[in-house]
Amino acid sequence: MEKNQSFKNLSEAQKINLLQQLVKMAKADKIFKFVELKYLTEIAELMNITASQLDEIIETDIIGPLPKTMLERARQLYRLTVMMMIDQIITTEELNLLKTFAVELGLQASGVDAMIEAMGKNKGGMLLNQQLIEIFAIELN
Repeated sequence: MEKNQSFKNLSEAQKINLLQQLVKMAKADKIFKFVELKYLTEIAELMNITASQLDEIIETDIIGPLPKTMLERARQLYRLTVMMMIDQIITTEELNLLKTFAVELGLQASGVDAMIEAMGKNKGGMLLNQQLIEIFAIELN
């Protein structure tokens, strides 16, 4: 799990946006699993978001402001990818939603495939910031 420092550059609104997108990813296959709720809860706790705030986020469909830097946007997409993969089942709906999120974040949808491939090569699917920059810097060119 990530350290609190990975969220220090995000505003409160950006934290809520990330959680809203994570919720959408968790619900994309129409099955909201316990492991997905557990991941959401852990992320919310790291961002100092209360359980009642998280409950409200789960019930709403509003999307707030997006991260400003390319690295923050890539990290957000990475977190969404972890949510997609956390139940070890990737549906077409989830993958399409992830690619939609990539575009909304100003990243190339084709970078999603490169990121998933890189995650498959690393133990536990972990990617470092430098790896994310390399994947999405290539996709921006």
